[in-house]
Amino acid sequence: MGAYSLAGRLGEGGQGIVYLATDPGGAEVALKLLRADLAGDAEASERFVREVAMARRVAPFCTAQVVETGLFGGRPYIVSEYIDGPTLTDVVREQGPRSGSALHRLAIGTVTALVAIHQAGIVHRDFKPSNVLLASDGPRVIDFGIAKALDLTSTLTGAVIGTPAYMAPEQLTESGPGPKSDLFAWACTLLFAASGQAPFGQDSVPAVVNRILHHEPDTACVTDPALRALVTDCLAKDPARRPTSSEALMRLLGHHSAAPSHSHGPHSHGPHSHGPHSHGPHSHAPPHVRTPPAPGLLQRGTAAAAPGSTAGGSRGPLTRPAGRGRTGWVVAGGAAGALLLAAGGTFAAVRLSGIPERTTSPAPTSAAITTSAPQGTTAPAARSLTLPGTSVRLDERDGDPIRLASYTVDGGERLYVRKHATGRFAPDLRYFEYALDPATNLALGTDVDYSTDLYATVSIVDHVSDRSRVVELSRKPIFPTTPRWSPDGRYGLVTLYKGAEGDAEEHGYGIIDVAAGTGRAFEVDDAGAGEWRFFWDAGGRAVGTWTDGRMRFYDLNGKAVRTLSGVGTPVWVEGDDISPSGSRFLAHCTSAGTALCARPTSGGDAEPIRVPFASNRLIGWWDDEHLAVWRAKGGGYEAVVIDLTGKVGRVLATAGKKSEFDRMGFRFSRVSP
Repeated sequence: MGAYSLAGRLGEGGQGIVYLATDPGGAEVALKLLRADLAGDAEASERFVREVAMARRVAPFCTAQVVETGLFGGRPYIVSEYIDGPTLTDVVREQGPRSGSALHRLAIGTVTALVAIHQAGIVHRDFKPSNVLLASDGPRVIDFGIAKALDLTSTLTGAVIGTPAYMAPEQLTESGPGPKSDLFAWACTLLFAASGQAPFGQDSVPAVVNRILHHEPDTACVTDPALRALVTDCLAKDPARRPTSSEALMRLLGHHSAAPSHSHGPHSHGPHSHGPHSHGPHSHAPPHVRTPPAPGLLQRGTAAAAPGSTAGGSRGPLTRPAGRGRTGWVVAGGAAGALLLAAGGTFAAVRLSGIPERTTSPAPTSAAITTSAPQGTTAPAARSLTLPGTSVRLDERDGDPIRLASYTVDGGERLYVRKHATGRFAPDLRYFEYALDPATNLALGTDVDYSTDLYATVSIVDHVSDRSRVVELSRKPIFPTTPRWSPDGRYGLVTLYKGAEGDAEEHGYGIIDVAAGTGRAFEVDDAGAGEWRFFWDAGGRAVGTWTDGRMRFYDLNGKAVRTLSGVGTPVWVEGDDISPSGSRFLAHCTSAGTALCARPTSGGDAEPIRVPFASNRLIGWWDDEHLAVWRAKGGGYEAVVIDLTGKVGRVLATAGKKSEFDRMGFRFSRVSP
């Protein structure tokens, strides 16, 4: 080919054939001849050659230097330095995963290559294990700049070029890749090197894309804490939250001050960030406050000024991400779907709007479970389990009227959902909150991202199959929190807030018609309405909230229908404010919070039932004659069942660490009799 003599094939992949060749001086080089159908016409081929020629500007350390580009028979070719060494893919498959200093050297060498590539103004766009060669003098990165050239000149207009298992979320949307997309792929490559497995799998393209968009990979295979932290930062769904290649290199070299300022900083506090056990005018507000994310794709939202439970108690505003919504993919043998290119793994997929069918779920997280049963019985009567990701222990019994369905940790950063098939809890990155209705096995999940037309959405989830319907509810920046089911299961209720970036205010409430799959949002102008979030009235035909020291109710069309005055002061209830029979609701008897009052929902002059029990955080009604409440215990808290005289009956859960408990939220569901 031109001045180069071909000596044999080195390999063939999705982009073309790679030959071992010699230049006129006898030096060995690698020559890649591009597939004819990728380059397009003669003019496009010339543009491709000019684009790839820019790769010659990349400094040669830790990369295979590009020597020349040209055309042969109208087909582009690329000549680069020949690296005599296997790919990272082959080495891991033949010798096993890398660890210790070998993994650290690999990390430094490959990040150094990305620094050189990015300093030349180039984005690799297809960084993966097969593009890392392990030479005798260290790792070398190859094939940088080719993906962009193909994207600019290929006849596959409207497509994206890359390898599914190592593509960043933004490569699957309209925003397109940038230098930080390479850091996401680098982190995936490091996880492959450390585990022998692609972190998001390598089965069907829809399944891989779904995991990249919605799931977090397991990073436990990287045992060095500093390297694991860097890998985790590089896997952020939002590229703005990833370090640059230069910052990553400095961190690998031990210069931690070079870490990006957005990386896991202290949690910010909003105007109502007082904890549920603190004092002051807003002492009802729990410290479930999350750091505001930078605007970007599919970043889990953040709580600011959160007066209530992350998983369903009284709750303040959440900061919605500036997400661009989901991008669906059709991958099939048909026409308008995706084109898989040969065995090399590179693919081009035409973007289609819509929501990918969820084909997989995260692997269940194990919880230590012990059971006991009375003599002569076979089914366990009691279960004790430690909630994954926490030190909290939950004690359950057969016949309990309520059951923990989901919970959040770290101020709402992570949601755990109880799986139908196993009864175990597993992380779920698709939603902020998850409210289950056991009578129908449907759940309401507040989605972590906006729709493509910038609507906040709520998913109606089949808890058994995990399939979902998405309901558009309110246009950005109005977003829903704390989903709740009506008593008959026909409607969903959410509290709406307006704002972003840690500055949100009460807006109103939203009603979801489950059968119709539609939602309506209502603005409420009453002062403070929604600060303690909205809840269902006894009959399920009105919703209530605390506003200006009173309890006010609104119908399902946004109209105020009645007001109760002189009914005490609000108390943070994670679950049901209204008793199962619908006859009573809960409040503090006075602002001192030294006792609870169960008051009639009908209002009037009827005397409340005074429960002599001091608690600022309630799970809710256990049954009509008992409550489930949290109380201080040692250095932490415990959940107990009490009767309406304040007498403790049994312990439901223990949380030994106050700091951990204060940043958790719990969502119990009422079990059908």
